[in-house]
Amino acid sequence: MTNVSLEAGDWDYDEMIEDTKDGILMVTNYGWSIDQKRYNFQFNTEKGYIIKNGSVEQMVRGPAYSGITPEFWGSCDAVGNKKSWVLWGTPNCGKGQPQQVMITGHGAAPTRFRNVTVFGAQ
Repeated sequence: MTNVSLEAGDWDYDEMIEDTKDGILMVTNYGWSIDQKRYNFQFNTEKGYIIKNGSVEQMVRGPAYSGITPEFWGSCDAVGNKKSWVLWGTPNCGKGQPQQVMITGHGAAPTRFRNVTVFGAQ
């Protein structure tokens, strides 16, 4: 898959954090697994930060999240504005047997999802 981007929304980054009562801000994606139908997935991050009552608190190591694609995207309730939108991501995507590799680019702003399965945070 190449050049997948999420359109900027209306939320200011700081306001999104302040509006979050309880959550984890996940950063530094480093691993993922997704089935061939792109239905079930899991993403791992290197670190995250606990959010309590609109305030970013302590750092945690290794938080991960998983879900079912349509349910996950249906739980999105906030997308950062153009000010916070960045082009980033892995420079390539590989899959299949034999291995197939394609150059990729991904753009997005900070995004909030509700009721996501989160695990592994230490």
